[in-house]
Amino acid sequence: MKLIRITPSLLYSPLQVLLIASCISFFFNNSVHSASLFAGSKSVSIKLGTASSGNQNYTVAGASLQYFALDNLAIGGGYEYWFSGSPTISKASLHSTYYFSLDQDIKPYLGVLYSHYFVEDRSDIDAYGYRLGVSYIKSPMILSAGIKQEKYISNNPVYFDEDPQLEFMVGFSF
Repeated sequence: MKLIRITPSLLYSPLQVLLIASCISFFFNNSVHSASLFAGSKSVSIKLGTASSGNQNYTVAGASLQYFALDNLAIGGGYEYWFSGSPTISKASLHSTYYFSLDQDIKPYLGVLYSHYFVEDRSDIDAYGYRLGVSYIKSPMILSAGIKQEKYISNNPVYFDEDPQLEFMVGFSF
């Protein structure tokens, strides 16, 4: 049985962040949207980065949507597609995140998540975990940086790196 080790590394270059922000801001009119964390607001985030599995290096592209069910409490989901390596990997996630109201623009957050990995020609893999970090919110943009850690619960004989990973997001609220 071949062991697979997945270690996401979602470090963005300034060019990637600028490209993502430019593409998203094209679709949003700043006068209409607000980077609020109030009940009923929504946010969308784009992810672009790299990951590795064994000796394979991947390019990772993904998106995430959140809905604020209560003030400062978001529920949402996301999808990632890992390509340029073999086997191809897709990841679907459900998450809930609470943003603490300590400052007007800077808000620490804590969240829980569940992920399901679809690995080409292999058994699927399930994981749960947490994320924590800080968000900088300036209408309509949300910039977040933090750590994420997952524990893999599948019965498959597959080894994953369960160390905390850095994550960076660029998002927009509407």
